[in-house]
Amino acid sequence: MSAKRLLDQGLDEAVEALVEWSKSGKPVLLISHYDADGITSASIMIKVLNDLAIPFHVKIVNQLDEPTLRRLEKLLERHEFLIFTDLGSGQRNLLSRYADKNILVVDHHQPIGGLAADVKAWIEVNPRLYDINGNTEACASTMSYLIARRLSSSNISLAPIAIVGALGDMQDCGEKGQLVGLNRRIVEEGVKSGYVSEEMSLRLFGLRSKPLVECIARTTNPYIPGLTGNERASYKFLKSIGIEPEVNGQLRMFSSLSKEEVRKLVTGLIKYMIDVGLSSKEAERIIGYVYLFPREKPESPLFDAREYSSLVNACGRLDKYGVAIAVCLGDREESLKEAIQVANMYRERLGRYIRLVVSGEIVEEYEGFYCIHGDIVGIEEKIIGTIASIAASATLLPKGKPVIALTRAEKEGFIKVSARLPRALNRKGIDLARALRFAAEKVGGAGGGHEVAAGAQIPIERKREFLELLGESLYNAK
Repeated sequence: MSAKRLLDQGLDEAVEALVEWSKSGKPVLLISHYDADGITSASIMIKVLNDLAIPFHVKIVNQLDEPTLRRLEKLLERHEFLIFTDLGSGQRNLLSRYADKNILVVDHHQPIGGLAADVKAWIEVNPRLYDINGNTEACASTMSYLIARRLSSSNISLAPIAIVGALGDMQDCGEKGQLVGLNRRIVEEGVKSGYVSEEMSLRLFGLRSKPLVECIARTTNPYIPGLTGNERASYKFLKSIGIEPEVNGQLRMFSSLSKEEVRKLVTGLIKYMIDVGLSSKEAERIIGYVYLFPREKPESPLFDAREYSSLVNACGRLDKYGVAIAVCLGDREESLKEAIQVANMYRERLGRYIRLVVSGEIVEEYEGFYCIHGDIVGIEEKIIGTIASIAASATLLPKGKPVIALTRAEKEGFIKVSARLPRALNRKGIDLARALRFAAEKVGGAGGGHEVAAGAQIPIERKREFLELLGESLYNAK
């Protein structure tokens, strides 16, 4: 049977189960991850539950492990129906204890472990089960959207939210930053229905909603050495290439540039990035595909999908889950205002930490990887993964090596580990999830995730031992 037919069957099974659940009148417990993909996939599932008039309770969590399940024990006991989004596939053994529950898992992480023989009802919608790449072609919000579309054609309005989740999980890995695979299918549906627009443009943060100086200074993907995080330098850069950054005391917007000024900006940025040491390929990443949402106001941070994703991610990292979900579900008043404030606060904090990485103060180079010691300066657990992602994707560090970032975990006595693989190493056979799982388990911790982005928790006193084991296993993980 073809992968497509298997996927269609999996989606049908999920929809049929949800329709059956709705007949019981009983509430569903929805548990999801705190990042952009977790929040968007949860938001889509909330819309599905509302469509079916199913009452629900939502919990957003850092991870799905023993301490988390213990904290949620009473809630789990009270609910017969459980949905896990952006979680669950990697925790089958843990969830097998709920054999008397009806469980729907919507995930894209590597399935790990077996299920207990007496599990009452387990439905798992995961692209990996259908021979679809869960790193690059589909994430949890992708699969949640496909379930929603299967339930009702009107849910095509959720296409922008699914795209926001995919970009949050950095799945824009096609040529010039294009979404591929099942994500591409959603883009095409969104474009056809008028909810999405796709175009080739400068990939500067907030290009349509913020003054140009701020756009340059706030861009982290790609990272622009000397300009990212520095508005004064960005202002001087514009003047140096013949573009006046302000008129009559007002900072200019990108939309005010003439065609000649746009040409100067593009060529000036690429030349600058090459001059400061980036390869021409890295520099040309400043141009690529952008995804816009025409039904949002052009001046809104929700108009550009990557800026929207950044906003949702910031709310998740700073524990403002409800605010992010409300925005995803359509609140364009108070929740959006609060989300913008949270995003500004998050970017300021992120900029401070990135400057420490660039300075080398908290970076240690090992033979096979770079280690960012975020525990030295107290980087928050929910931010350390973003630091690792930027460091790996933005050539902040001089050699193309995996980036391992550490900080103190909220769990007492433990270190949180976030690992990211630079794009240049994607096809080198390195599997971060396998390597982290191996090294973490050797020191009494646990790890997992994706081949290119993984995480772990380890006892704090065994940090050095873990790093030594990781060095041995990273290129030879079995």
